Amino acid sequence: MKSNTWLWLIIGTLTLARFGISTQLELAEDEAYYWLWSQELSLGYFDHPPVIAYAIRLGTEILGHTEQGVRLITVLLGGVAAWLCATAPPVEHRHSDQALRTALTLSVLPLFALGGILATPDVPLAAAWALGIWAAARNRSVLLGIACGLAMLSKYTGLLLLPCILLSQPHRFRQRNTWFTVVIAALVYLPNALWNLQHDLISWRFQIAHAAEGGRQLDFLGAQIGLVSPFLFLVFLAWWCVGWRGSQIERLCWWTAVPVLVIALVSGGEANWAAPAYVSTAVGVGCRMGQWRLASWVSTALALLMSSIFLIHMINPIFDIRGDPRARLIGGKTLAQAVDAWNVPMVVTSRYQEAGWISFYGQTTAVALPDHSRLNQFDIWPTELPAHTLYVRVADGERPPAILSRGYHSLGVHEVRSEMQQSDPSITETIRRWQLFEVRRTETNP
Repeated sequence: MKSNTWLWLIIGTLTLARFGISTQLELAEDEAYYWLWSQELSLGYFDHPPVIAYAIRLGTEILGHTEQGVRLITVLLGGVAAWLCATAPPVEHRHSDQALRTALTLSVLPLFALGGILATPDVPLAAAWALGIWAAARNRSVLLGIACGLAMLSKYTGLLLLPCILLSQPHRFRQRNTWFTVVIAALVYLPNALWNLQHDLISWRFQIAHAAEGGRQLDFLGAQIGLVSPFLFLVFLAWWCVGWRGSQIERLCWWTAVPVLVIALVSGGEANWAAPAYVSTAVGVGCRMGQWRLASWVSTALALLMSSIFLIHMINPIFDIRGDPRARLIGGKTLAQAVDAWNVPMVVTSRYQEAGWISFYGQTTAVALPDHSRLNQFDIWPTELPAHTLYVRVADGERPPAILSRGYHSLGVHEVRSEMQQSDPSITETIRRWQLFEVRRTETNP
């Protein structure tokens, strides 16, 4: 069988596997939040640029109001990213099985094995990043500009793609078509820039402040080892030390990987901020197949085993661990069913996460209380709170609910719990508790 056939077979099989798994998992709270965005399409949102909202909208138009509809486009984009990474080096510069191994390396990373299933901005960013590397390796100026613009429309980290590519190939600064690329990237990104200008730069300011919080460098570094797997992390680390002096394609990959890692590490932000660096690294390590064949295949096989066990555990728990990641995908249905039983026209929540879950899984409209907790999209959307409603918050003891300061009084409080099954089917663990306050606006005399 030809190598290209094997490549398509492997990528297609892994993509179908991710899609199958996506049908077995509830939405994470952030996915439900992004689904809310898809119901109100815009050129920008408080937290991120708009691509993820349009991807979810397209998927749900095809497969309906389902988890797999929400995730359809991001699952497909994961396959696109793998194919682009595998074929980024021109044919004449590839080893015999380089494309296949590169696709496998990227696909088996725990970061993408599970992250490639979820509908988050990181997946469109990874696909656009891979397209940028593919285009730069072939000197396709127009396509490179489109890729860089799409990267910025996916997530603000995408802003780093074009500068990093130019640093890897300084001669581009003297070429006229480079500035053509810059103009195309700017034009593709322009709609979100205009949206920010119309909204007091709110999204840009939020992300800059978020990045400035930092202070978690050790946590960030430890998370990278888990997201990549200890086996491949050692191979990646070795390549980061030597890739800068390798072939032209290696230098391209090194400059689009290491600076991103360094910036993410220095900022001490969230673990997924470094995700695009691993797209480049997978391609760069593939270029070393002639020298590192055994180490690459062994580490990839071990990472595949680790990711397979992890994904099986997500569907059917096989061990009990502290901080089980399954907890992030459990609770939405339980909360929505409890809220629907109250039969109120609108629910108010203390956080956007619960508002997303209730809106997706229930029959009740939910909004997050404006100007409360962490700022979010609900602070942009105008909302008139009802006179009689249910206020939902994460359990917080006897502390009065924040909505009482908005002219409401409480009629009573109830508790809802979300349970997670353990490896022993007869045992469950309470992973979340919510308090539901029935509240009514206080009457005032004229």
